[in-house]
Amino acid sequence: MRAKSERFGQKRRGYRARLQGKKGGVSDVVAILILILIAVAAAAALYLWLVVWQGNLTGGIGNPHAQSTLTVGGSASAYPFTSTAATWFEQNNSDVSISDNQGGTTAGLLAVCASQLDIGVSSTPETVSTLETSYNCPSQYASTIQITTIAYDAVDVVIANGNTHGLLSINYDTLNVIYSQGSTNAPNIPVTGTSTIDGAAVSTLAGANAAYATIPAQGTEFEWAWLPAAVQGAAFPGIGVAADSPEAATTVATAVGAPCTGAAYVNDICATGGTGTGTPCGFTVCASGAALVVPIERADGAGNTQTFEAKLLGYTASNKLAASYSALGYSGCGSNQLLSDCGINLPSGDQFTGDTGVLGAVAASPNAIGYASDGGARSTTGIGTGGIVPFAALGQVSAAGVPSAANGFSQTSGSNTAYNGVIPTLSATGTIAGGVTSSTSVNQYSGWRPFQFISLTAYSGVGQEFVTFIMDPANNLNLATATHEVSIYSI
Repeated sequence: MRAKSERFGQKRRGYRARLQGKKGGVSDVVAILILILIAVAAAAALYLWLVVWQGNLTGGIGNPHAQSTLTVGGSASAYPFTSTAATWFEQNNSDVSISDNQGGTTAGLLAVCASQLDIGVSSTPETVSTLETSYNCPSQYASTIQITTIAYDAVDVVIANGNTHGLLSINYDTLNVIYSQGSTNAPNIPVTGTSTIDGAAVSTLAGANAAYATIPAQGTEFEWAWLPAAVQGAAFPGIGVAADSPEAATTVATAVGAPCTGAAYVNDICATGGTGTGTPCGFTVCASGAALVVPIERADGAGNTQTFEAKLLGYTASNKLAASYSALGYSGCGSNQLLSDCGINLPSGDQFTGDTGVLGAVAASPNAIGYASDGGARSTTGIGTGGIVPFAALGQVSAAGVPSAANGFSQTSGSNTAYNGVIPTLSATGTIAGGVTSSTSVNQYSGWRPFQFISLTAYSGVGQEFVTFIMDPANNLNLATATHEVSIYSI
């Protein structure tokens, strides 16, 4: 019996031992399986992370996030040039964002001097002194201010292509009278006594015309038929050129302008005795039509107005006419860059904001005359090159003494032929470039002006890169061509 019991105990112990062995074997397998699963999960997680990282990397190439910014703003005339430059620069630098805003030279310079912009843009030449006195630049930056000329432009006298009054060219004094007479108050340089049309005193002319024993009331614009259609050199003291005898036949043949004779011109301010036959001004071709001349003004402070006052009207800082062509400067009538600085206040309905506002107003009215950026005029539907009026500045003379295509004093644009007025033209051989470089008054356009960048301190980072990009010769020439301006490398 005992022997049987011992054999049964041995069997039980053997079964337990086998059972314990089986339990230990299962635990090891599970542990190994768990380790394998952990390794696979880790590998999968690593793989997914790599996929996401690679996706972000390649996604960033096609959808960049700007890391550098630059703020630029100011001249509305320069905006087409600077905004085109910004677009081209961003296309080559996907990590850069340039904010370029137009608000006028005055607004841009005030902003940069207040450290609200990285770069201000001006359409008149600036000096450190002017920046301090007129735009409140802190004197602490006097030694670090950067002034960089990036291109050249001009301010033009403009009319609509739909203007039917036959204006062929104009000189500074006739332009002066148009704006002075349209002012709601007597300007600083009054129409009476000192103003002239083509060199003849308006007061004398009005007295010679029976229909106008006195000059029309201040603020009453002249009719188009009261004015010359083309500059006449013989009677204009500063011009000193021969009378343009072929003028009448040429213009009548092309239905532009008309001889200053007949019933339509009895009220011409230069006609003798109200007969429509004499012309003490010396011109033989008159503008036509009883419609009033509507002078258009830039309402916001702008380099356009400053250049218009100083280079086209011929005003100096003391609100007097410059002594000669060589004395024409950029001061204009005051630091506000408004015609009101000259005492000229046009009705509010004739004032428009921005270069585009002025150009739009002129293009929409066959009776309007205004001033605007040369580049802007060329690219404006309804004006274009045909609406840019050839202009004779104070003391301007032609090289040969008579109009000719060779010296830039005549043009043909449709039926518009210019006489004794300089036409603003582009490129290194154009009259705008000639105005920048020539020290004489022959064959050059007086209304030229620079586009300039202003920075309180030396350019750095993306600002330096942007300026370098614009100043590159090939880029500068291409930008000037694209925006109808004159490159600094054409001077």
